[in-house]
Parts: sequence; structure tokens; C-alpha cells
Amino acid sequence: MNQNLLVLVGVMVAVGILSALITWFRAEKMSPTSDLASKGLVAVQKSNVVFFGIFMPVLVAAIGFFVYRGMVARSPETAQTSFMALALCVAAVFTILAALVFKMRGFAEFVMLHVIYAAGFGWIYPMLLAR
Repeated sequence: MNQNLLVLVGVMVAVGILSALITWFRAEKMSPTSDLASKGLVAVQKSNVVFFGIFMPVLVAAIGFFVYRGMVARSPETAQTSFMALALCVAAVFTILAALVFKMRGFAEFVMLHVIYAAGFGWIYPMLLAR
């Protein structure tokens, strides 16, 4: 298997585990109260773990892989710095969107998730590839 894909899978698994843990233990704070009332806490926890622990890391890893590869092809000298700046901007935009959509419910949890994603895919992934 390609070295780049192994690094990507490793970062994806680490981010997925951290995201799953955060969303499992903080599901009460993150989820809308209507979901908690209708489905129950355990069902909401399971759906959060599947979404934030499996689906989102795979999606972000796939998008990040192709974007970073394109940045390296275009400008290899500045790709790592540019990719980190892009990751920070995307994390900031999604944090603002989460605050607006969820009306500040679970804001701290979403900030933690976005920091983990920005650090994992925007900083650690390119840093490991540069070695």
C-alpha cells in the first residue's frame, strides 16, 4: 500500500476515535433536545458516533487527500503552509456555521471537533508526509 495512504488512514483512524469519544460522552450537550426526547440518549449517541466518528473522518480525509495532492502539484514549497491555513479557515467557518445552526448548543464540543480535524488533517497529515 502507498505510504501516503497509510499515513492518511492512520490520521483518519486517530481523528475518528477522538471524535467518537467526544460525541459519545457529550451527546447530551451537542444534540437538539427534540432528538433526545424522541429517540433517547443512547440512540443519539450511536448516531453521533457513526456520523462524527466514521462518516466525517472518511469524508474529510478523502477531500483533504485530493486537495493536498493538488496543492503539492501546484506549489510544493508552500503546500504545507497553505494547506494548514486552508484547514484553519474551513474550521473557523464550520464553527461559525455550527454555532448558527445549533444556536450555540454544544459550541465547546464543536470547537473541540473542529480543532481536532484542523490539527489532524491540516497539520499532522502534511507534516507526516513531508518526512
